[in-house]
Amino acid sequence: MKSAAPPGTQGFTSIRIEKSSPVPVYAQIADAMRNLLRSGVFPAGTALPPERALCEQFGISRMTLRQAYETLEREGLIESHRGRGTFVAPQRLQKKQQEMRSFTEEIRSRGLTPSSRLLVCRLVPQSSLDVEFFNLSDTEQIYEIERLRLADNVPVAVELIHIPQQVCPHLDRFDLAAQSIYSILEENYGVALTHCSEYISAARPTREQKQLLGMQSGEPVLTVDRRTFGDNETPVELATTTYRGDMYTAIVHSVRSNSV
Repeated sequence: MKSAAPPGTQGFTSIRIEKSSPVPVYAQIADAMRNLLRSGVFPAGTALPPERALCEQFGISRMTLRQAYETLEREGLIESHRGRGTFVAPQRLQKKQQEMRSFTEEIRSRGLTPSSRLLVCRLVPQSSLDVEFFNLSDTEQIYEIERLRLADNVPVAVELIHIPQQVCPHLDRFDLAAQSIYSILEENYGVALTHCSEYISAARPTREQKQLLGMQSGEPVLTVDRRTFGDNETPVELATTTYRGDMYTAIVHSVRSNSV
């Protein structure tokens, strides 16, 4: 007698495959599951049916099923936990290159509600990186702003920003937990933000970042170092945003130039 699927996952057991098809069985399974997962029917954390039950249903080996699972895991749709099973993964935020958006704009574009918790807002002396990027006199100070960024009240990123005081005097008078800094710069200081460069890398989170983001030990983070410019290539902002690696995907669009 076949074991019953966990409540709410009957859609997975309704998948049918065609073994005579030229499409590999594992790819058929991955395609069908992908459609189900992207439909939004199953909330994050939903357990998939036991591997044994699906293998019996499809008449396949565990190796074939795991090939399908590996495909879906690479796409961030499912996640496996040893000893516990396989689960629907949280929907990842996708940052597409060549789109310059604030965190607030990015989250709203995905139908989520952005919010922030202000951790630090203070004037500090310039670091060596500030000196190199902003090219200011030695006496100029920098606003250092650190915020915890949330989407639908779920912590997803820790953001550290440096902006010269001369660009936005008295910036600390604004509610930086509730307002977009980009909006403040554009609407209150007349700064025309034109473009930015972003450098993306994987990293190990600090203890503080783990606590703020509610992460388990061993999980990686994705770090985005951003340099933002205004009109006439004027340096405006240095920022480092540390995202939870399980909730964020960067998409880079590249164009191949004609080779000689």
